[in-house]
Amino acid sequence: MRERALTFGSHEGLVGIISEPDQAQFTIAPAVLLFNVGLNHHVGPHRLNVELARYLAERGFVALRFDLSGLGDSEPRKDDRSDTERAILDVTEAMDVLQERKGIQSFIVVGLCSGVDPAHAVAVNDSRVKGAVFIDGYAYTTPGYFVREVADHVARIFVPGNYKRWFRRRILPLIARQVTAEGAEALGIFDRTFPPIAQFKNDLETMLARRVQILFLYTRHAYFFNHRGQFARMIGAKSLMCGVELEHQLGADHVFTPVLERARAVRTIANFIERHFGAEVGTSTELPRDRASAMSTTRRA
Repeated sequence: MRERALTFGSHEGLVGIISEPDQAQFTIAPAVLLFNVGLNHHVGPHRLNVELARYLAERGFVALRFDLSGLGDSEPRKDDRSDTERAILDVTEAMDVLQERKGIQSFIVVGLCSGVDPAHAVAVNDSRVKGAVFIDGYAYTTPGYFVREVADHVARIFVPGNYKRWFRRRILPLIARQVTAEGAEALGIFDRTFPPIAQFKNDLETMLARRVQILFLYTRHAYFFNHRGQFARMIGAKSLMCGVELEHQLGADHVFTPVLERARAVRTIANFIERHFGAEVGTSTELPRDRASAMSTTRRA
């Protein structure tokens, strides 16, 4: 396994680290793209992206972890695009550079929390995406969700010292939805906006029609998701359920703080990728020409 820094993008301002197998292990399998979670830079929360990228590279997959424009080491774009539009463009240009320099034709996007937004959009609209991993991604409440939330609150509120945390984590977000954006910001609350459930279902159908392999991984602290059966209820279509994989990692918090839970998440994601794309690892008889390396060699000569 080897790693090196990479700069790319139409404004040459995006910065990332590419982890790749040794030449003898080179793969024609999809490359894996990892990027920011909120304001965290490309290493991911508690180095989740680093651990996952290296784990995959040791198994023959190319992985690129990079900063979206304006975050971490990447320079901001000087345009009037929205944050989501810029993120989508960044992910698209990450695919472009690996396609140009490495000859890689397909990709797997991995998004966590707010990182799901560009990952989802690109997976829906770009045919080069063959796999997607959505960690604590979109979720929609069901009757079962509310029943479990009430039961959980009742069980916790009477434990000494817990009522304050319960109020802060559960009640304040509900209040925030009734106040202005400025008021929510003052309360220090981050509130995600999900697409309508009808759009989510349509997007899922679009991806599955292209045979995109999809893994939804939810933690115990996922937004509006609290039990494994909830996904089937909110989708309401067996045909869609047959095309996706679901993992509910109850021992993990939202940013995988415990070492063992983070390792478990890495294995879960890597096993998913290997199961669907492992047959393509090591099947290339010749390493695709790296145009950047070739140009550098020509200059030295």
